Amino acid sequence: MRSVRSSLRRRGALIATGAAALVIAIAAALMLNTGAAAATWKTLAGSPTCDCVLQNSQNNTYRAVFGYVSTANSAGTIAAGDNNKVVLGSGTTRSTAAEVTTRFEPGTHKATFATGWLAKDTSATWTVGGKTVTASWNKPTCGSDVSLPAGGNGTGPLIALIMAGLIASFVVWRKRRKAA
Repeated sequence: MRSVRSSLRRRGALIATGAAALVIAIAAALMLNTGAAAATWKTLAGSPTCDCVLQNSQNNTYRAVFGYVSTANSAGTIAAGDNNKVVLGSGTTRSTAAEVTTRFEPGTHKATFATGWLAKDTSATWTVGGKTVTASWNKPTCGSDVSLPAGGNGTGPLIALIMAGLIASFVVWRKRRKAA
């Protein structure tokens, strides 16, 4: 029986470990992006809400915090676009970075998304599924019971894959350094 050099065994183990980490990262990324299929709606079974705003009195700006109440029996989606968008009313703010909610689960859901910072004189209207709600500076200020959604941009799975690659590379580099 032919013996295998220990350096080859270590290299093989490192490659296997790196490959396993990559497979786990890919599986996690796929699992995070999947869920039960939701119906595509044209109208919202329920209503959009704006229960509060976050105010910054120092520069007279605010963020509109939107949510919704769905009376449907199952989840549905309304894609961002003409039937699901935030429109700014009169005022000095010209645009806002608001990624509207597109998936609607049954029940009451507060603070599903928020606009960027708006001038005190600007109103923000969310139109979704044929229904509208308008936010303005004089809405009640959000309390501690309202937590804003994460400002994620969908790059979480990509970051997980990159981190798995970096970890595998570090392990290989360290093993080579120890072997030298």
